[in-house]
Amino acid sequence: MAKKITLLLDAGQLRWALRGALAAAASDDITPVLCGVNWVIEGKHVHLVATDRYRVHETLVPRPKGAGTGEFLMDRRQAAWILANAHRPARHFPEQQIRVSWTEGTPTKAGRIAVEVIASEADDAPVFRYEADAVRGKFPPVRRLFKAPAREETEVAAEAVDIIGLDPKFIASMQHLVGYRGEPLVFTMPKPGEKKLSPMRVSNVGGTARALLQPNLLINGAAEWQGGELAEPAPVAKASAA
Repeated sequence: MAKKITLLLDAGQLRWALRGALAAAASDDITPVLCGVNWVIEGKHVHLVATDRYRVHETLVPRPKGAGTGEFLMDRRQAAWILANAHRPARHFPEQQIRVSWTEGTPTKAGRIAVEVIASEADDAPVFRYEADAVRGKFPPVRRLFKAPAREETEVAAEAVDIIGLDPKFIASMQHLVGYRGEPLVFTMPKPGEKKLSPMRVSNVGGTARALLQPNLLINGAAEWQGGELAEPAPVAKASAA
């Protein structure tokens, strides 16, 4: 008999977790496993993980009591459908829940994921349903990168730090990891002086979301800037009409 996992989750918590994880998923279809959100059900939590090779986002929601363990990969379209169809204005849907059911596939066929948005506990409450194939393929084991030892607090603060470059759009996407208004994010920088920089670790204070962002050493003129005015770029010469 095929393995099946059913999760009945709070709509507000799941929408937050999906939004935070999906921000790091790839948007091209060349590598399908990087375009989705990997669900890992273990211990006390449901882990939602996504990566586009340059960053990793992981968010956590409580694991429902009695839910089985395992993992499956949901494609971007189905995750986006949940965000578009699960709304939780307290005055209209104070008890809204989302039921996610995954049925294991076969070696030649992907499993199946069914999502139900349940407006309330009333018997006549509207239910919206979306069903799709799970993504076939092996999701990269990026979660183990979080287990890298954190930088020791005993290191000398005045130690020289390499200048690194970070993509602003990756930093902006981390706003979705904030669990509540005003919650700060904690940034742990790579150890200075390493030839190959380790990922920068980011987490929220509540411990329900974390991310890895791969920085790059700046080797162009910007690395020389230590404050002051930046030079204006040279004007581009326009070709005259023949």
